[in-house]
Amino acid sequence: MYPEMAYKANTIEELLEIMKRVQGGKTLTEFAADLGISKQYLSNVYNRHKEPSERLLGKLGFTRQTAYVRSAAAGQDEKEEKKK
Repeated sequence: MYPEMAYKANTIEELLEIMKRVQGGKTLTEFAADLGISKQYLSNVYNRHKEPSERLLGKLGFTRQTAYVRSAAAGQDEKEEKKK
């Protein structure tokens, strides 16, 4: 629906900022209608009561990706275990 978008969002906050930019001067009702979703659902996404669905992300040209990050604390725990 919005092929001219070339954005990367690493957090939900960044995604919501991009969505608001894309919304521009449209009302919530107009933007929701453009996306084919209810105004209530869009409001819930903006207010962080619901996660954006794959369908909504697709309409905006996004895909959900998952990253697995190992914390530094995990390495510390392993070092302490080896000392024992």
